Amino acid sequence: MIRDEVYKFFSDYIFQHSGMVYSASDYYRLDARINELVKIFSAKSVDEVYDMYKKNITPDMKAVLINISTNNETYFFRDVKPFSVLTKQVLPEILAKIPTGTISIWSAASSTGQEAYSMLMGVQSSAISSAFSRLSLFCSDISTDALNKAKKGIYNGLDVQRGLPVSLLMKFFTQGEDENWQINKDIMAKTRFAEFNLLKDAFPKESYHIIFCRNVLIYQEKENKAAILKNLYSSLKPGGYLFLGNGESLIGIDIKFERVTMDGYTIYKKN
Repeated sequence: MIRDEVYKFFSDYIFQHSGMVYSASDYYRLDARINELVKIFSAKSVDEVYDMYKKNITPDMKAVLINISTNNETYFFRDVKPFSVLTKQVLPEILAKIPTGTISIWSAASSTGQEAYSMLMGVQSSAISSAFSRLSLFCSDISTDALNKAKKGIYNGLDVQRGLPVSLLMKFFTQGEDENWQINKDIMAKTRFAEFNLLKDAFPKESYHIIFCRNVLIYQEKENKAAILKNLYSSLKPGGYLFLGNGESLIGIDIKFERVTMDGYTIYKKN
């Protein structure tokens, strides 16, 4: 049984470095993560790995802890509607206003890459496929493990069965001898993946036409949520759009976004 002081130490550290909240009532959610640390470091017990972290947390130890504590649940075309709204309404509106030049998109919690690749496949398969050449996606995440998978663009059978239509699998992927699937190079060439901490790193000013930051704020307390939203607002170009996850909203947060509903889906616009 894991002692409360161990739970508190790791939950406090995770909060300080990622903003993810593990309250006392949620400590049980840390069980698998702490036990995973025991395996990774070949420790004899939870107390041994706890002592290791209390004495000296190296950069590698920090990376391991953050990697296993983040929720990297994702899949292709997750929730469907955001990608439909993007290709049918948001991008056509932006393209009409900006007929030339690069359209910059930020996938601000890109996890293992399915969100960003879904955007690009969606555009390539839509009525605005000619806009594909103008897109540039910056894709970031706090988890280096997730980013490493995203950069490779290789997915197993289970990955490609979750949310990805067979027609798009056949069009945009090549199956390798190991039964894994490699996404096409022209899709990958449109992305740039990098580590980014939404709580601690410096946000670029007015750099993006569109930002996807889905299923991140739900794990943040109100103060951190407000800080992240303020920075996301500043990173959008005027007229740009912010996509949040289902169940996430700006209720109780004083940010100047305009709430916009498209095809029954709510997004937020910077005027």
